[in-house]
This record gives sequence, structure tokens and C-alpha cells, in this order.
Amino acid sequence: MPYIKPVIREPYYDKPLWIENEVTREEFTLLSSKSSTAEVELFLLHLFGYNGIDASQSFKKSFNELLEEDEVAILGGVTFIQDEETFIMPSCCCGLEEFQTITNTINANQSPWLGHDPSPGIKYYEDYVLVWSDDPEIQKEELFSIRFTYKELLEGLEKCKKDLLGFIEEPLYKWIKVRDEEIANRMKQRMLQWFLKDDYS
Repeated sequence: MPYIKPVIREPYYDKPLWIENEVTREEFTLLSSKSSTAEVELFLLHLFGYNGIDASQSFKKSFNELLEEDEVAILGGVTFIQDEETFIMPSCCCGLEEFQTITNTINANQSPWLGHDPSPGIKYYEDYVLVWSDDPEIQKEELFSIRFTYKELLEGLEKCKKDLLGFIEEPLYKWIKVRDEEIANRMKQRMLQWFLKDDYS
């Protein structure tokens, strides 16, 4: 059965001074309550780098600067998965901060913005939907789609949201709390506002 997961992509930034472990940069990282310490650190490296926070500052100074932001951005979003070899990722200029907008658009039976070059999209039919790897109007040899029933799509979105919430409330929160409980609490609230806006704004 196809499913949907929150994802970040291409975290190719300098490692903040306060991340002590070596970080292996992966092309993409799926987020959930089961994310590892390495995945949390990769997320933080990407979040701070993408938002232009100086990586050479102290832990407290870095977080205080980030927490002043009303909005943040991070390359990623939702990924649609058929199996380990067949998946459709958000592409250029799509951000995880657009998660709620993507969800709202799909709930309205519209194709959400999932980035460009390629330009993934969704086509709706009577009793199923197709998620296309690129604009289906432009015929390309590598073009493919993943088929969802409406039930699978809506349940997949709800599970995806739970995965993102689980990542925020569990591994990410715990990683920060070990270092500073007050910052961990503030960061959790900010993450909910930044990435799950409708429910926590």
C-alpha cells in the first residue's frame, strides 16, 4: 500500500559548532518519532543553514536567533512512496514549512505546489488519484505515477502529520532538552507554529 512521509532534502550546510558528532549528509531524510540522533542533527544542520543562522555561534546564541524568526524555511515537504525504489519527492523550492498548505490543497482536491524541475503533481479521478513525478502534460520517458485511493491518500496525509508531530515532540525535543530544557520547550512551540500552522498558530 502506498504511503506518505515528511522529508527534508539536500542538507549541505556547515555543521554548527554545537553539534559534536560528525554528520553524514544524506540526500534526503524522512522524519518521524523514530528518527535517530544522527537524523535529528542532520535536520538541525539543515534548518540553521537554510535560514542563514551563523553556524559558528554558541548553542544558546544560535537557538535564540532562530527562535526570533516568525517564519522559517527548509527544503523538503512530503514524499509519496510506493516502495523502497519508487517514490516521488518534493523538488526545488518546495519546503517543509508548506506542509499545512499542501494538506489543505489535497483536502480540496487540488494539486499542491510540490516544487519545480521536476514539477510533481496530483490528478484526481472518480475513485482514485495519481501522484505524478513530473508535469504529466509534458511527456517524458522517465515520467511515472503512484496510485492512491482517496482513503489511502487522506489516511496517508494524517499519518504523515503524526510522523512530523512525533519528530517534533520526541527525538528533536529530547535532543535539545538534554542541553537546555527552556530552549527545548520554546523550540517545540515554535516548530509546531512553523510547520503545523493551522493547529498551533
